[in-house]
Amino acid sequence: MNRKSFYPARRNHGRSASSRSVVTKRARPPHAFPIASLVEEVQDAVCYIDFTRNHLYSNEQLRAICPSMETRRFPSMDDMTRFFYETLERNGADMTDVTLFWDELLTNRFGCCPSMDAKSLRIGERTMQVISNFTHTPRGVFIMWRDITDSIRFEEQKDAFLAELSHEFRSPLTAINGYAELLMYQHSDNDKTHGMLTLVKREAERLERLVDNFLDYQRVNYSEELLSMSTFALRPVLEDVVAHYKATSPQHDVILSADDVTIEADEEKLLQLLHNLIGNAIKYSPDGGTVYVEMTTEGDTYVLSVRDTGIGIPSDAIPYVFDEYYRVDSDAHRPIKGTGLGLRICKRIAEAHGWGIHADSVYGEGTTFSIYLYSHSTTSTTLLTEQETTD
Repeated sequence: MNRKSFYPARRNHGRSASSRSVVTKRARPPHAFPIASLVEEVQDAVCYIDFTRNHLYSNEQLRAICPSMETRRFPSMDDMTRFFYETLERNGADMTDVTLFWDELLTNRFGCCPSMDAKSLRIGERTMQVISNFTHTPRGVFIMWRDITDSIRFEEQKDAFLAELSHEFRSPLTAINGYAELLMYQHSDNDKTHGMLTLVKREAERLERLVDNFLDYQRVNYSEELLSMSTFALRPVLEDVVAHYKATSPQHDVILSADDVTIEADEEKLLQLLHNLIGNAIKYSPDGGTVYVEMTTEGDTYVLSVRDTGIGIPSDAIPYVFDEYYRVDSDAHRPIKGTGLGLRICKRIAEAHGWGIHADSVYGEGTTFSIYLYSHSTTSTTLLTEQETTD
């Protein structure tokens, strides 16, 4: 009897109390960690949903927004769903958005690596950004509720201010351009006066483009809804732009080569994109040269390109030319002033139309910017004529 009672005692011989406590801690079930305390300590409004036990945990910040959103356990997930719908509806939420959010949440809850983009939900007078972060042990999700009402209101005020600022800028610039053109016509026989007025008009047009770039850059994003789409023949637009630069940059030879194509686009934004690209081609060809504006095809895609014979872009800078405020750091580029916004604006305009844009260059030889007008937005005029004849 004595020996039998002795052997069990030896199993713990040499082990400290702290070691035995570690073993005990490791044996605790996965649900035993204090998730309620964790949720309460978060500074933002947050809740945690344990899908395994249908348990909702919330903190004080979330309860300040939705008082009914208290920590509690539900008999089933259906009960929790009803609770969420009723609580958010009582607090003035947009139930269409709530339904879409909750359905996506339940669809992703048992996924291998679930993830969800941040959502925006209107709750009464508030606009909440909802960010979901799934966990595996236990199977659940942290939901952070971030109040972005002030940010949304600020963006709306900024857009209204920029719209007013745009009008205030463009009105005097339009007048300057108009009067300069009139005076140029009246003094066409005086070379010196005509040259000075041409310079005034050219600089006013450059200022107008800079204002357009700045105001457009201040937009949060471009989207198809923000574009004024229309269908028009592209070649006459290109001819007008090329004629403009032939008149204002006589030291450069601007050559157009394009077939008749009908395109669906925002004509004003397309003009802004073209002016940025051709203006850049001229600016980065300080010793003169040739600028080619060409329309080609690659398969069923029309490609509109602007190619120059200027100083080019180093190969290591090509991946960054469409980044905001990016300026190529080279001896040839430093003396040429710019904001670093023009190409970024071009990319945003192209992407809003569903087009692609690409840069290719050989340093010291020239640069080509290509816009891929994918087939859904362009139609060959020749094809249209053939169809009309057939009909």
